[in-house]
Amino acid sequence: MSSLKTLLLVLYRSLFLRALLILLILMCLAYYTLVLPWLNRAVSENYKLQTGHSLQHDKLDVQLFKCNINLNNLKDSAGLWQADSLHVNVACWQSLRERSLVINEISIQRLTAKPHQDKNGLWSFADILKHQEKVSKKSTAEKSTSAPVLIKKITIANSAVNANLLALNDMPLVAAPLNFTLTNIDLRTHKPAGFTLKVDLNKTAQVSVSGKLNLASLTGEVDIDARNIPFQWFNSALQPYVALEVLKGSMDLQNHVTLVQGQPQKIISSGKLIDLKVRPTSMEQDAVKWKSLAWDRAEILLTEKSIHAPLVTLDELDGQFIIDKNRKTNVQAMILAPFPVAAAPVTPVPVVNSTVLTSPAANPVVHESKPWQFTIDRLAVNNAAVGFYDESLTPSFTAIVQQFTGDIVQISSHENSTAVINLAGNVDGYAPVTLKGKGNLFRKAPTLDALFSFKGLDMGALSPYSAEYAGWRINKGLLSADLNYHYEDGKILGKNHVVIDHLEFGEKVRGTRMVDIPLRLGLALLTDENGIAVLDTEIAGTPNDPEFKVRDILMRALTNSLKKIVTSPFKFLSNLVNSQQDLGSIEFTAGEFQLTDIAKEKLRLLTDAMKKRPKMRLSVKGVYDQTTDAVALKEEQVKTALQKSGVSVDALISHNEVWAAAVNAQYQMKALTDTTLTTEQKYQALIAAEALDPERLNKLAHERAQAVKQHFMLQLGVANETVLLDSEYCEKTAQCTSRAAVFTLEI
Repeated sequence: MSSLKTLLLVLYRSLFLRALLILLILMCLAYYTLVLPWLNRAVSENYKLQTGHSLQHDKLDVQLFKCNINLNNLKDSAGLWQADSLHVNVACWQSLRERSLVINEISIQRLTAKPHQDKNGLWSFADILKHQEKVSKKSTAEKSTSAPVLIKKITIANSAVNANLLALNDMPLVAAPLNFTLTNIDLRTHKPAGFTLKVDLNKTAQVSVSGKLNLASLTGEVDIDARNIPFQWFNSALQPYVALEVLKGSMDLQNHVTLVQGQPQKIISSGKLIDLKVRPTSMEQDAVKWKSLAWDRAEILLTEKSIHAPLVTLDELDGQFIIDKNRKTNVQAMILAPFPVAAAPVTPVPVVNSTVLTSPAANPVVHESKPWQFTIDRLAVNNAAVGFYDESLTPSFTAIVQQFTGDIVQISSHENSTAVINLAGNVDGYAPVTLKGKGNLFRKAPTLDALFSFKGLDMGALSPYSAEYAGWRINKGLLSADLNYHYEDGKILGKNHVVIDHLEFGEKVRGTRMVDIPLRLGLALLTDENGIAVLDTEIAGTPNDPEFKVRDILMRALTNSLKKIVTSPFKFLSNLVNSQQDLGSIEFTAGEFQLTDIAKEKLRLLTDAMKKRPKMRLSVKGVYDQTTDAVALKEEQVKTALQKSGVSVDALISHNEVWAAAVNAQYQMKALTDTTLTTEQKYQALIAAEALDPERLNKLAHERAQAVKQHFMLQLGVANETVLLDSEYCEKTAQCTSRAAVFTLEI
């Protein structure tokens, strides 16, 4: 113990040790008073030098012995981003040994970025890129050497990006949670760095990106795995090319991207589009839906502007091919123009590295006149169902093909390429159906020659289809058809040959997707004494011509007057009584079924016309308007409730003080809370809040049909069996849009 005291006494009396202690104290004071403030200024000044923005943050925390640097509450002065913390751990001893700055890890927690595009597509960080370009040009004028820096790991954890994408109709995009890792950033040797990114998009899609990238030249390989991307996001991107709307569908992608100087050069893509449902924007019917459209290892060469897919597989397609009365197909309705021959302008990928921004090699000249070329070696179709509707025929032709399987080979945009179609299916598992043809719809002058055939179909087996689309069951009959369409030089020529053998209808049923033309009447007019109905038609014209109309329609055993009856029966009846009115329906006042004077006059004209065609019977169906009729019925219920509370009919009409008091009482009774409304507004709110039994609308439709039949029989003397009530109600809101009674003709 005495020796220790002696040693301490010696050390205390030593001038050298006293000086050393004082020096250490001065160094600590200098560190905290000079070095730390300098480091704080250096961080902020360097950020402003690189970006042109100021950096706001808490005081720099340096742990010398642990080699840690911490910054909290960082924020860009322009509001582009903010972060909870930045942590840097330096490998101090390794840095001394290797004479380099070696950083074990840079960690950023809860980074939130908010980049946005303006209406011109300019990003909110565009000023940073311009500033970086100026800094880069200035630095390249000086002699530069590789920075002796090695960063082993950079992590961005629990972060988020909130942006808007102008290319997707300014759609908001929330990328969160976002986790990013970048490893082995060696600025001494410029070896490729590895990176991974995992992020959820709008709480729906999941994206994972990984790969290796040379940070100096931005050259490397990237793998992108995206899951459950809603295809509805791309509706606006499709608008310049196709007139269709995506109603449903999600996409999975696995892409391998080759980058050269920041630009994607080659993409190897596999993926699938699941549960798609689309329709033309100008039509109500859904055009296409399918279970899956998959492609494997499709090669996309961006510099050459070419796409090559060895195999595309389509599973469980449910599609409709419709030829309307104007000879225009729903496929034509979806296609705005031929496949675009000029590439859309490409927005350059913004990068930080100045060499990439300024190097001609990094921004190759894009030849806008060069069209994209694509080739699909084989499109395989499995278990498809296709509905074919030719409403240009009289009567309209409908066929549903199931288990459609086959392929289309050599689908290509190349001028000298011709696709070959070979598909086959069946109806009810026994009757063969084929679609064969060849053509190229993607060349500048599209061509197509296709033959759709089915032979000897037992129409008794097709009774469910005839009930669904024609409204009649079939007891027996045979059906054969050859539908041949040729398209070339902008003109279409269609030749249709339909033979129906001994068709016998059964009971009338309520079909849910009725064709426009009364099939039973048309076939009755066409059938000869041998029970054979033959329909041959030929159409020709230019589909893109707005004046495109029927040139030649040849029908066996059918005169021009009969055509008019089949295609426009009520117009024909109007001509019989020298009237220009449409006798196919009469209108009612909202919420009522009493006949107006105008409706009674129409019924009188229709009665006169029916007397001139005594073999025909009239079917009447009441319909309602989902909006106006519902509001009127709700208002009637509110009026009834007010009357029960003591409001007179005169008060209901005049909206006097008694009416106002009753409305206010009912408003409070309904627990409606907005007290700022006027009495009239409260009255409208009561109507809106009123519950309406859906069957009340159906009852209204039935009352309208009954009122029409009663007027026919009691006022106009029409026989009971001549006017039949159609009890079918409209079942879809889109169909419930008319306050009317609608007529159809039968024999």
